[in-house]
Amino acid sequence: MPTISGRLKFWLDAFRTRRVACGNGRGAPIPESKSDGYDFERLERVVSDLASAYRRQRVESVALRRELELRNQRIRALDGKLLEANQKRQDVAKRIDELIAQIDQLDSSFDSVDG
Repeated sequence: MPTISGRLKFWLDAFRTRRVACGNGRGAPIPESKSDGYDFERLERVVSDLASAYRRQRVESVALRRELELRNQRIRALDGKLLEANQKRQDVAKRIDELIAQIDQLDSSFDSVDG
C-alpha cells in the first residue's frame, strides 16, 4: 500500500506531465510550466478556479431552489383556488337544477289549472 507521500507524489507527477483543461469549458487549457519541478502555482490556479466554479454553482443552486419553492407555493395557492372554484361551480349547477325543477313544477301546475 503506498504511503501518503507516495500518493501525493503520484498526483503531483500527474500535474507535471499533463495539461489541465479549464473545468467550465469556456477557457483555454492551463499551460504547463517549463520547469522540471512541481508547478505549485499552476496547481493553485487550478484549485482556485475549481473553488470559484463551485461557489458560482452553489449560488446558482440556491437561487434555483428559491425559485422552485416560490413556484411550488404558487401552485399550492392556485390548487386551493381551483378547488374553491370547482366547489362553487358545483353549488351553482345544483342551484340551477333546483330552479329548473321548480320551473317545471310550476309549468305542470299551470297546465293542470288550464286543462
